[in-house]
Amino acid sequence: LAHVPFVVILIKAADRWAAEMGLEKKGLTYKQRKEILALVQQMAPAAGEENFDEAVEAVNTSCSDYVVSNDVNRILTDPAANTADAQTSNFWLLANALRRYVASEYGAGKMPHSGAIPDMKADTQSYVNLLRIYKQKAEQDKAELTQCLRKVVQEAALADDHVSAGEIDTFCKNASQLRLVRTHALHHEAETAPELWDNLVNEGVSEHYALFRAAGVFLEKHGRYPGITDADTGAGDLDAQCEQDARELRAIAVDLMTAWGNKDPEVAESLVAEFVRSGYMELHNVAAVVGGIVAQETIKLITHQYVPQNGICIIDTANNLLAAVKA
Repeated sequence: LAHVPFVVILIKAADRWAAEMGLEKKGLTYKQRKEILALVQQMAPAAGEENFDEAVEAVNTSCSDYVVSNDVNRILTDPAANTADAQTSNFWLLANALRRYVASEYGAGKMPHSGAIPDMKADTQSYVNLLRIYKQKAEQDKAELTQCLRKVVQEAALADDHVSAGEIDTFCKNASQLRLVRTHALHHEAETAPELWDNLVNEGVSEHYALFRAAGVFLEKHGRYPGITDADTGAGDLDAQCEQDARELRAIAVDLMTAWGNKDPEVAESLVAEFVRSGYMELHNVAAVVGGIVAQETIKLITHQYVPQNGICIIDTANNLLAAVKA
């Protein structure tokens, strides 16, 4: 039995369990999944068989009820997924088709199969046969979604081939992993109370955020960032001005935090001193880290690969801290 793929072992064990218990193979409790796991172990001809070990590891995930992810559900329930006209982007035309596919009798609440097969212990022929079954299912699902898409583009008065076959193929392969990322302009962030304040507090960077915002207010008021001085300023005058800038910057940050609904806000003087000391300088080591992160996020946006950071990223190299707060 060493050549049998673990998915076949799981199906056999689940079928046997259902027959013995007189129950359906859905809505299984943790205890029931443990019973199936015990059957898999009993079926193993010897201890240490890799395919049976793989089956044991996969019981909890494979024998749980199918659930569409929250990220995908947000797309399916978005108003844009229920519109179809000449101005609708191809993504939302496909999302509209996916919504209909999932709601159809064929889809039955499930995503189209990607056709991908997990790595597993099996002989070549068994693996190839299983791969063929996965691919056939994926092609059937893609054909069904294409029919749903054809109805959508017809309602939008668009050509049947408005969405290319390549786009449909890519969409079906990644349907279960879809994410919708909506961002807003930087000026919106600078003009409103932070939507992610609780997350900033939990990550320990709320004071950093308040000081960044306070530095913007300081700039509008004085036409310069805190800590920046004239070339003619002497050493004594420089120290006095930095101290004055620090006091004002801290007061602005406290006022902002109070306006955002914080009671008794605190801003560490040491952190304020770091903001003023830097004087808006682009330190080479900090610039290298920030540049790398920005380049990585830019590549994600250009290639539409992976999920870009959606939220606030604060880097404090003085305290070896990096916090990415997600929206």
